[in-house]
Amino acid sequence: MSHILWSLYWTDNVDKFRRLLAPAGYGAPAAAPARSPNIGTGGSSYGGVATSPRVVAKARKVSGHGASFGGARLGAGGFGKHEVNSRDHMGLTILLRAASSTSGNAIGFVEALLGHAAIDVYAQDPESGWNALHRALYAGNISIARLLLEKEGRDLTGQTVAAAIGRVGQLIKTKDNEGNSPFDLYNSTIGERVLEVSDDSSTSDTGSSDTGDARGDSPT
Repeated sequence: MSHILWSLYWTDNVDKFRRLLAPAGYGAPAAAPARSPNIGTGGSSYGGVATSPRVVAKARKVSGHGASFGGARLGAGGFGKHEVNSRDHMGLTILLRAASSTSGNAIGFVEALLGHAAIDVYAQDPESGWNALHRALYAGNISIARLLLEKEGRDLTGQTVAAAIGRVGQLIKTKDNEGNSPFDLYNSTIGERVLEVSDDSSTSDTGSSDTGDARGDSPT
């Protein structure tokens, strides 16, 4: 069913994407009231036209809100680790794609994914080694970067001390294939451009400038 999630992502349908991944019970229709045992099954309790008794099958337990897509009823329980972390032909998960997307709905897709218990926030691009934080910071999606870090923090609070210690800061500490952490990448791309804009007169008579030191290169 992962193709459904990808289809909704590529068509920018964030509303249906949210509904499919919503926690169990979100937007679920109210259960029909139980029929009183004193009311016969041979006709309406209000004296209406009699109808044949309907055999009610035992309801199958379904996790999630049962959203509909293409005639099939799906819920959060219908999407497991394989579906929410499935990869496209480039080896990217939807989270990796959305983290660096320039779409106005990108943050909505990220929020929906981070709300799913099986999402892997540490998944990396097999070509570059970038995780979702690398991609978010490279694209300047600071709000998405914050969501990722907050998600990691929430996950760690629910783990044992030993397990949490082993993963503290893993999003930030993960190195890409060139040895850059997410913030190393940010400093060499977004940070570099910001510094250049704020200091058009990079060559001044002040000698060794702070800008040159911050960028890690020698002032010219």
